[in-house]
Amino acid sequence: MSEKIRVLIADDHPLLVSGMKMTISEWDEFEVVGVAFDGIETVNLCRELSPHLVILDMRMPRLSGAGAIARIKKDLPDVRILALTTFDDEETVQEAMRAGCDGFLLKVIDEERLRASMLSIVNGIGVFDEDVMRRVQRGMRSTAGVEFSDREREILFFVCQGLTNVEIARELSLRPGTVKNLISLLLSKTNCVSRAQLVRYAMEHQLAD
Repeated sequence: MSEKIRVLIADDHPLLVSGMKMTISEWDEFEVVGVAFDGIETVNLCRELSPHLVILDMRMPRLSGAGAIARIKKDLPDVRILALTTFDDEETVQEAMRAGCDGFLLKVIDEERLRASMLSIVNGIGVFDEDVMRRVQRGMRSTAGVEFSDREREILFFVCQGLTNVEIARELSLRPGTVKNLISLLLSKTNCVSRAQLVRYAMEHQLAD
């Protein structure tokens, strides 16, 4: 990308926003075009400023990070979103991925990894904290009963029909990246390692009707 990458920072802690803005502004590839301190403001500034990348906290007032992600992706599907949080619980990670985030990292990330992650996400490569994902997977595998939402059952149905992520996205009016995230969650939730194994799981548990 020849032009600078336009970044919007969203967090309800002014000191953190100030520090992150100062750090990112020192990197030649990026330009901080705005800051937001709650979820509603984040969505509105995205519509006004059309950033390439949004870095947002998952826990914000007025509208949660997941809620903001979902609205931004609906209105501006090309905007990339990196969720940063101090929370690494299963629910927070799943909310971010279901909403369609392009990356999920903890706020303890060092500057160079943040920079590399931002560049990867802008170039279409999802970045998710490995330690967090492992904990989420262990939590899913240790759950005695596995329950599936209506959306997850829809995804399973189309996976069993052999549809690609792009085709599933078209059927459900979702972004391909969101479908990819949901399938990754389903693989972890069912302890499967491939789509073929996921199909077998769905058939065995009568989830593909």
